[in-house]
Amino acid sequence: MLVNGQAQNFLPIGDRAVQYGDGLFETIKVKGRTPLFWNRHLARLKTSCEKLQIPCDFTLLEAEVNQVLNSLENHDQGSHILKLIVTRGSGGRGYNPPSCVSPTRIVQLHGFPDGYARNAVDGIQAQLCRHPVSRNSALAGMKHLNRLDQVMASMELNESAAEGLMCDDTKHLIEGIKTNVFLILEGKITTPALTEAGIAGILRDVVLEYFSHQGRPVDVRPIHLDELSRASELFVCNSVLGIWPVRALSNAGADMNFPIGPLTREVQDMLSDYF
Repeated sequence: MLVNGQAQNFLPIGDRAVQYGDGLFETIKVKGRTPLFWNRHLARLKTSCEKLQIPCDFTLLEAEVNQVLNSLENHDQGSHILKLIVTRGSGGRGYNPPSCVSPTRIVQLHGFPDGYARNAVDGIQAQLCRHPVSRNSALAGMKHLNRLDQVMASMELNESAAEGLMCDDTKHLIEGIKTNVFLILEGKITTPALTEAGIAGILRDVVLEYFSHQGRPVDVRPIHLDELSRASELFVCNSVLGIWPVRALSNAGADMNFPIGPLTREVQDMLSDYF
């Protein structure tokens, strides 16, 4: 792990990521030495830093990413997970940050989990979580470090659930704990609007653009929990795991079942070079 370009495994206790969750992150799949969808991840991180007024040096960050990726063996063509964290750095007692900000850059490389490819083929069982996603239109879409909602939802999952789906406090579907969600409702490709909550995922954008280019627009709108039972297909996605069909969704002990339909397989085929 690199922290501001130095190999170390600790942060100062005064770093605002520790004190307030004051920062952002990106999680990126690496194949061989290539970070997939790199330009999209970097653009989202830059945009979010601008919104939060964190003056990150992206030239240094990219150099540090290259340093970590170059540490892989030349023959290593396997998959890894690259995690980038940018915090506002240390300083300032209380919420108001110091006038002179020195951000912290963290670059981590992890092994790739077993079972992701199998889940893509066979589909998964998911669970509807009781803990709601917090609504805040000013932060919606960003991958900020305040992930307590996802931590609490993850603690609900039983052993058979590979993912949890989360609603807001008005019982509208927002996202998975670590994924975005697409459904086929009444023949329409549909995904939740993320104007009040949720992360605008990289792969979500790729899927939306794919259908738009084909002249098959996606219905992006609020989706009430009650509508899930009418879905003819359901899949979740993110830029690390790809597309996972949801075959069963447990809600307080009652299961909803879904086939792995042609649209889900179509999207998987479109992304076959990546996953």
